[in-house]
Amino acid sequence: MKPIKYILIFLVVFTTKNYSNNTLQDAEKAYDSKNYKEAIVNYEQLVKDGFKSYQLYYNLGNAYFRNNQLGKTIYYYELARKINPNDEDVRINLGIASAKTVDKIDAKENFFISAVKSNVLSSFTTQSWAWFSILTLGVACVLFFVFVSSKSIGVKRFAFTLSCLLLITFAVTYALGYSALKSKSENKFAIITTKEIKIMNEPTVSASSKFSLHEGTKIRVVENNGDWLLIKLDNGNEGWVKVLDVGII
Repeated sequence: MKPIKYILIFLVVFTTKNYSNNTLQDAEKAYDSKNYKEAIVNYEQLVKDGFKSYQLYYNLGNAYFRNNQLGKTIYYYELARKINPNDEDVRINLGIASAKTVDKIDAKENFFISAVKSNVLSSFTTQSWAWFSILTLGVACVLFFVFVSSKSIGVKRFAFTLSCLLLITFAVTYALGYSALKSKSENKFAIITTKEIKIMNEPTVSASSKFSLHEGTKIRVVENNGDWLLIKLDNGNEGWVKVLDVGII
């Protein structure tokens, strides 16, 4: 029975792989033929099947952009940036798409400070920050050992100075990594994917609306209440939106 079991497992994996490859090829052919709706259907099928990659999200964002669906465009570019935060193409395309959004929300926090903080924290993944901290600490320890064991005054001075600089670098990268991890765990964002939505006072359809938002606007998720999300804007305004109207990053 065991060989049959292994053969069945192999056939399932092989069939799934061939299916995904065919779907990807169909999506790419449709995109090249400027049939963006068909490309979107095939790319979305890959997402539904559990495939996650920077390239998949980026291509899907491009297809939605060509199909004039701004909200989904920004949503998938954001997902691509989450996986590969340093990619230049994603950064440029996301900037172009974001410039087309209707809602221009003034932040309470100083824009320059907010932008710098956001760009610094998102320049690397939390894992990259962690490895960089470990590396700087490790090299600093080695240099300190050289300082202690060396008999040369020049080597001692060089090793001590460099180890001190690396310890400072470790402290900075550790703080940035911790901030990035804290921001990632505490701050959940979403993109409005519907053309226009009403922000409600309460999580019910019968509640009164507070204001409107349009597709592509980035919002902060404060609370999840079943089919509703309590969201907050950079200007401090809060309200409830339907989960179906947004894409959570």
